[in-house]
Amino acid sequence: MTTSIHFSSNLKKFLKISKNISLTLGFALSSVFASSLKAEETPDLCKDVLGTLDAGTGAYSKTAAQILTSNVTFCSATPDRFQLDIHEMGLCTENPIIGTPKTFSKDNCVVSMTSTDGVTADLAGTTVDLPSAVTRPANGTYTYAYIVIKNTFGLRGSLKINDGGGGVHQYCSTSDGSSTEPAASCTPENHTETLSTFGDTYTPDFGPAELPTGGEVSAILTNSSLVRAGEEGGVERLIGVFATNAGTPVVINDSVNGLECELQITDGGYGIQFSDATGRPIDFGSMPFKPVFTTF
Repeated sequence: MTTSIHFSSNLKKFLKISKNISLTLGFALSSVFASSLKAEETPDLCKDVLGTLDAGTGAYSKTAAQILTSNVTFCSATPDRFQLDIHEMGLCTENPIIGTPKTFSKDNCVVSMTSTDGVTADLAGTTVDLPSAVTRPANGTYTYAYIVIKNTFGLRGSLKINDGGGGVHQYCSTSDGSSTEPAASCTPENHTETLSTFGDTYTPDFGPAELPTGGEVSAILTNSSLVRAGEEGGVERLIGVFATNAGTPVVINDSVNGLECELQITDGGYGIQFSDATGRPIDFGSMPFKPVFTTF
């Protein structure tokens, strides 16, 4: 599924931004996801490594024992809930994460929305309005997009697999992000994830890395002024930077009256970690979304 952002405009201004969310998203890079990319490998999609998905039961065909034998330790799926606070979005003609140490610079960017308090969105079938842009983006070729969000996310999800006896084992998220024990059915609980580092020790930078569903993402952890945070206690924002349309630039010219951005998260918004002893799901966490832009 996707989320959508519409920038409606005349030829002078992008006057209105609305966000229509059809299922789930999230830009977040959980410690589970970050650790899975330490070897610079793109995480597997659950649909590719857990066997065939039964449309009737919603369960994958592999059992926990088969998952263990297949050496599956992590894969990405779609969450039931992804709530976050959006503070700013924009388009850039050059990568806004620059330098050593890395910093965030909007020198080559245009801001498409901004909110001091943040706009809260549960990206699970809800619709919210985002603040209007002040001006229409200048004509040009935009190769990067960025989003500024609070570094805390609200999540929920579950996974169903074959129980080995003709039935289904479901695993559900708990309030701390761990998984329930296998059962014929369960009810997933909301859990909160606060991202304050991308490594075991304080690491405020991530990427660039390939997304599981295609495209490239980088990120930097900052304070509320968008300055790179010097320690975990100073982290208040996460800035995600994407190569627009997985490398195909967004071109704004006189014939463009607006821009739609779909934040795609199907199969990629939720990370599931499996036990290396039993093959069962043990933890749930966030994953990045992928923005796809269309002009009109």
